[in-house]
Amino acid sequence: MVGQSRVYPLDPSFRYWELWPAGGDASTPLLCRLTYDRTRRRGLFAADPLTEVELTTVYEVPGKTPPQRVHGPDGVPQMFVLDGVTEFAPGDALRMAVVDRDVHWGGSSFTDDPLIAFTLPYRSGAALTGTSGAMWRGTVDVRCEHLDAFAVQSTYVDALMQLDAGLQRWAPQLEPRDWDFGLAGSGMTAMRAALERAASLRGWDAPEVRERTNRLLAAQLCFERAAAPEVARWARRSRSGGFGELQLAATDYRCAAEPHGETACRLTVDITSRSDGLVAIPVNLSLVLAGGRELALLPERATVADHEVRDLAPNSTATVSYRLEVPLRDEQGWPARCCCARAGVRCSLRAIASRICRCDSRGDS
Repeated sequence: MVGQSRVYPLDPSFRYWELWPAGGDASTPLLCRLTYDRTRRRGLFAADPLTEVELTTVYEVPGKTPPQRVHGPDGVPQMFVLDGVTEFAPGDALRMAVVDRDVHWGGSSFTDDPLIAFTLPYRSGAALTGTSGAMWRGTVDVRCEHLDAFAVQSTYVDALMQLDAGLQRWAPQLEPRDWDFGLAGSGMTAMRAALERAASLRGWDAPEVRERTNRLLAAQLCFERAAAPEVARWARRSRSGGFGELQLAATDYRCAAEPHGETACRLTVDITSRSDGLVAIPVNLSLVLAGGRELALLPERATVADHEVRDLAPNSTATVSYRLEVPLRDEQGWPARCCCARAGVRCSLRAIASRICRCDSRGDS
């Protein structure tokens, strides 16, 4: 939703800067604020002369963390980057490249022409600041500082308590006509946010976060299982979807062990072009599960009549193999604790040693 890597969890609705007084120690997450100023420029035009600047940055600590791409809010010339996983030491470097994400200044790559690309040397116990200077399209100022330890601990405990309360009153409400079949209305959105907030302050490996992650996933899987029959009915009505001038129809899904021992799952899609000219094979597709979870689809191979292609000719159909970002296998099984839900009624729960959910007479499965 916000372009975050799994390595760097973030609750985009939370005001992290309120935990950001001076004097935070190196054991707490590092928060960086990036601010764009279009008034400080040498040229005639700002970064985007037609619309508000919308910042995006690539951030990394070489040798310690992988690069993460972070989007700032729409129409706001300021953004924050939170790093709660890196154990910093004097001499570490914070590298950033910042762009106005709705502008492509002569290049196809994300960082072809950044507003600023720089490195800040890490110094323990001090704020890290930097600026791009008087650039012809405007100036970007950066300030990074550790969060206050007491405020982080208090917020962490509050997030866990909020999540516990949500899990305790979890009652799935199936709404087949809703985009996520009622999962958000059941409270999952607020619980996800609380989990991501806790993980952003302690990391996904913290025992308290890990235990609640498993409980939240169990609720999510249970909901998806209950929604599956209605999802199947909707799929039977229309097996193909429109994508502009393209028509997409999934034809095959299977998982297999790779040579290095990991499991990979692939979705095969037939894509037909109704355009008058060449059309590129779609690369930014997601698989949306019942319940609103999204998984990126990574294109591996596109063929027309067994010949590999990158573009579709008019009125032609290509067979495209997409690899799922995360494997989803049927044989992984479902939680033993299943939910029995009736619209508008709190469901009763019964633990059973079976992959099939069975309900008592008061509920419908």
